[in-house]
Amino acid sequence: MVLDNGFFGDLRVENEVMSLREAGFEVSVLCFEHKNKQPPIQQYHGADIIKVYLPLSFKKKMKGLANFIIDPYTRFWSKQISKYIDDHAIDVLHIHDLYLLGAAYKANKKAKRKLPIVADLHENYPAALRYYKFSTTFPGNVLISVPKWERTEKNWVNQADHVITVIEEAQHRYKKLGAKRVHVVANYVNRSEFLGSHKTSKPDANSTSYSALYVGGFDTHRGIEAVVRAIPKIKTKIPEFKLVLVGTGSNENDLKQLAKELDVESSVSFEGWQNPDQLPSYLDASDICLIPHLKTEHTDNTIPHKLFQYMLLKKPVVATNCNPIERIVNETKSGLIYTSNSSEEFADKIIELYTDKTLGTEMGENGFKAVKEKYNWEETAKTLVQLYASIQLPQV
Repeated sequence: MVLDNGFFGDLRVENEVMSLREAGFEVSVLCFEHKNKQPPIQQYHGADIIKVYLPLSFKKKMKGLANFIIDPYTRFWSKQISKYIDDHAIDVLHIHDLYLLGAAYKANKKAKRKLPIVADLHENYPAALRYYKFSTTFPGNVLISVPKWERTEKNWVNQADHVITVIEEAQHRYKKLGAKRVHVVANYVNRSEFLGSHKTSKPDANSTSYSALYVGGFDTHRGIEAVVRAIPKIKTKIPEFKLVLVGTGSNENDLKQLAKELDVESSVSFEGWQNPDQLPSYLDASDICLIPHLKTEHTDNTIPHKLFQYMLLKKPVVATNCNPIERIVNETKSGLIYTSNSSEEFADKIIELYTDKTLGTEMGENGFKAVKEKYNWEETAKTLVQLYASIQLPQV
């Protein structure tokens, strides 16, 4: 596997490695490390995790140019992949995220035997570039071409031997682009791992309040601004309301400024990034859990882990009408859906759950049942294992 992020804490990649190892496959992960203080090789469930040092600033500036005429990012990663192929008996390249596929194809051309390439695509990357701060502000908004990325995506997914994606909506999209074999390995929760990290201590940020919790990254497409704008209306009915935000990101200061302008600073708790083993405690301490993502071509083709973590912990979900999220929440009756970016509707949903506590309890139980029966990692991992069992190994 090749990953241009740190391995530990990336739940999807951890789950994939664990499941493949349990099925008897040998796995190693070539991944990004920006601190240069960690051991160069670590173990995870018997898999080698090999760290490649790269300054974080270089990564942030260069990855959006992975299809640009001047492309040091692809050159860097193709050299790393080629070296690893030469030094180890690799049979398959499993590439995480679109922007690393070019490096994989380049390295594969130099290999003594052509390796099958599995493209593991977590998001609609070209669509996401329309919202990420690095690609919508200078110099990214000048250098990064979304139409070119759309053409590159179609070319690269058609070259892949297999494409893995996170939800059925994205599977349909890649098939329309011409990808030959597209498999859904969804971002469902690994129940034993997530609950195994459960801590008994609970954070006190929302201990005496009626609280709504958001966990994840901060960026404009996450829709958190609409949640903050809803707080004045919510507080007319729920004076003790508290919004708890666990995470960090590019617009954190903008969110703090918005809370200040609306005079609701005391009702918003910025908890910062937390270790994954702390997340169950935050969920335990919350009354409602949120997915306020803006409805876009990007969010209509992906699904966040947190939805299923919320459901596992029996929390009612309030989420926007992004296609996969709306479909699953309505199917499982695990929460309420509001129109993307509508602060008015969001406030109404929060007040509805506050007023009818029984409704929230029923939705929490429904979500837990759905995760137990269907929306769990153990079920979706079967597809991953079957895919690898079917791959014909390259001949020398």
